[in-house]
Amino acid sequence: MFVSKTCQITALEVSKKIADWLCNIQAASVGEYYPPVGYFPFTIYPDGTEKPPAQNWNYAFASMALLTAYRTFGDDRYERAALNMARYMKSLQILDPFHGDNYGAIREVTPFTPWCFTRDALSVAWAFVELYRHTKDDEYLERAKLWGEWFLKNGFDEEGWPTWGHEFEPLFKAVKPLPHMRNDVQGSFHGGSLNFLYQLAKESGENKWIGSHFTRMADHFVKYIQLPSGFYAAVLRDTKQQPDKDPQWGLHRANDDLGTLGLLCAYKVTGNKEYLKSINKFVNAVFKDQWEDGRFEESVACIPVVLNVLLEGKKLLDIPSATDLAIERALNALFEAQSDGRFNPRMFGGILENGSPNKVEPQPGGKGFVCARSSCYSLIVLPKLASSKWDFLTV
Repeated sequence: MFVSKTCQITALEVSKKIADWLCNIQAASVGEYYPPVGYFPFTIYPDGTEKPPAQNWNYAFASMALLTAYRTFGDDRYERAALNMARYMKSLQILDPFHGDNYGAIREVTPFTPWCFTRDALSVAWAFVELYRHTKDDEYLERAKLWGEWFLKNGFDEEGWPTWGHEFEPLFKAVKPLPHMRNDVQGSFHGGSLNFLYQLAKESGENKWIGSHFTRMADHFVKYIQLPSGFYAAVLRDTKQQPDKDPQWGLHRANDDLGTLGLLCAYKVTGNKEYLKSINKFVNAVFKDQWEDGRFEESVACIPVVLNVLLEGKKLLDIPSATDLAIERALNALFEAQSDGRFNPRMFGGILENGSPNKVEPQPGGKGFVCARSSCYSLIVLPKLASSKWDFLTV
């Protein structure tokens, strides 16, 4: 995978602005007098609207992103911001003795949220592994293992695929049932769960995390979740057919939510080349569908995710459609999506989720918003293009 020197320089410039943006939108660290220390909004709009509050997985990838920035640029602000996010994530884990089987589980948004999406909570446990590596604080690894124990005990359906979500306590009648708690559906995003299990096994030295459940998940992913086109899709558990409406509105099409990275991990564990074939099929499909402007779909969040698996698997994968020109076009589309703050200074440096050029006035309907999803993935991956230090989202 060749990336020009110009793109490498721009990647670092874009990364620095994203890191500054994350620091600028984070709640001030004023100790016990300000409860949401570490908080930041998930999306920011030109009209000043900021919603929704960041969910657990947003903190997970933002902390990895800021630690990437800290190691790349050496600015202590980035490490402080990441560790404040870590404090917030710790507050979401259920560690009191009154929750029985939910001991070790992780809540979705606040310490009071009575539910979680399983993959979102897994991302926090994954961040705990990375925070342990960074700080050498045993607490983070212990928290990751506690969540892993809960996951192995409570997190799978009868076929060995992770469930969509869990309720920890009865919900208020006004919000029950949760509209997106689709435990009748096997979400494609769970392919990314393989990454956490692999990293936990590496860091703990315990092979139980990559046992039969691990290969069962990887096999299920390529057998039932991958479509003939090469893309992955959510399927109904009972029929293995796609729902009439995608429960996630096409969010995990070109953005496989790190599932192909998970298959690289599975290949490292098993040597099964079927996993590499699945990755090749997916990434080839993504590049064959590349838009004229360099994007793979409306959201630019998929660009760093796809480029990351190319970087991590560059000696293993065979993807003819991923030409140097196609890669550079994708990168330029991502660079173009960085907000210059002209419509709202709180957006400056963040990545416009749908790639809206700064020169175009944002349209009604919210397309011109910056988002932590695309911003954090970008900040983790872009420095890899200009550095030999690959610290996060690795195999």
